[in-house]
Amino acid sequence: MLDQARELAGELLEASPADIVATGDGRVGVVGSPARAIGWGELAEAAGARGRPLAAAADFHQDGATFPFGAHVAVVEVDLDTGAVRALRHVAVDDCGRVLNPLLVTGQQHGGIAQGLAQALLEEVAYDGEGSPLTAGFIDYGMPSAAEMPAVETANTETPTPLNPLGAKGIGESGTVGSTPAVHNAVVDALSHLGVRHVDMPCTPDRVWRAIRAAAEGGGAPLWRDPPAALAGVPLRGAERPEAAGAEI
Repeated sequence: MLDQARELAGELLEASPADIVATGDGRVGVVGSPARAIGWGELAEAAGARGRPLAAAADFHQDGATFPFGAHVAVVEVDLDTGAVRALRHVAVDDCGRVLNPLLVTGQQHGGIAQGLAQALLEEVAYDGEGSPLTAGFIDYGMPSAAEMPAVETANTETPTPLNPLGAKGIGESGTVGSTPAVHNAVVDALSHLGVRHVDMPCTPDRVWRAIRAAAEGGGAPLWRDPPAALAGVPLRGAERPEAAGAEI
């Protein structure tokens, strides 16, 4: 594409294509003549008008998947009388490799956090006793508005991946993956002093209130549950099962 651009710019600026260079300010021009330059937008329009648009195509096959990572911390407030949960603050630090457009990355983080908070506190497909949906439209389906969203603070670290030339990894789902458990754990932690160990998602006021009442009556979820018996026969990866070596468990 650069060769195409040089050839066309040479025609427009009446210079040899070999003397055409990118000026670094979004234009291409003639070496040694700063005044003789043309913008890339104007160059693209001229190319289209001549029926030979500036274009380049390439295929890239990545050898493996990239793995973005990060950390999310949520602060919530729970009304013990009603079970209502209010999100107060959310801090997220995500690593999507090399950041190419900071504004887009921040937007993905904010949108993902809103979606994850909704999953933890609001979103649920509910039915009545007759099987009719109770959350069939956006009027009665729980979704966060600006009023329900807390103050969101985002930051990024950059750990480029060696699997592609850009060093970039994904960011589209990072906000949802981190925020959902962070908000849910914040609700449980806020109730832990009452003996609450778990609340099914979404943490609606009704479910939170019932968890509080159950814990007060001594019926809260236990701290530990033995794994299902079926898991006893699952081999451990990279190591022999202790039973096979005669060890006691």
